[in-house]
Formats: sequence, structure tokens, C-alpha cells
Amino acid sequence: MKIIFQAFLASTAIHAIYFLTTMAVGYVKTALYRPNMVDAWQNAETLQREAAFGSTHSPWFHIAMFLSVAFVCWSILFACKKINAGTKRPEVKE
Repeated sequence: MKIIFQAFLASTAIHAIYFLTTMAVGYVKTALYRPNMVDAWQNAETLQREAAFGSTHSPWFHIAMFLSVAFVCWSILFACKKINAGTKRPEVKE
């Protein structure tokens, strides 16, 4: 049960890092954006009436991704545990 909890914790950490990095990159790009008004004025065209920001996914997609990453983390932790159990050295008593 402990290894499953560790896998879910690792999956949560990986997803948090991914989402925070994505938001940080978007913030930096927005903060550093400087429009070129001269070129934009010369290439004036009809403006669109709608704007789309990003895309959305089904909540089931996010749940499936979370569980998939948790399963991969569990597999890695399980394999490491088996490898470490097989390579333990016997204690030498003096």
C-alpha cells in the first residue's frame, strides 16, 4: 500500500511541475511580448470577431493521464524495490 501512495504522490508532483511550468512559460511570453505596430499597421486586414485561447480536454483525459503516470511510477518503484531486495549484502559480524 505504501508503494501505491508513493506512486500517486509522484504522479501528483509530476503533474504539478508540468502545469506550473506551462503557466510560467505562458506568463514569460506574455510579459516579454512587444508588438511591432509599424508592420501591423501596414498589414491591416479584417479582424476576426472571435478569439480562441488554448484548447480543452475532457476531464476523463486528465484522470486517465494521472492514473497512467501513477502506474508508470508504480512500475518503476516496484522494479527498484525488487532490484534492491535482490542485491542486499549479508551483514558481516566481527
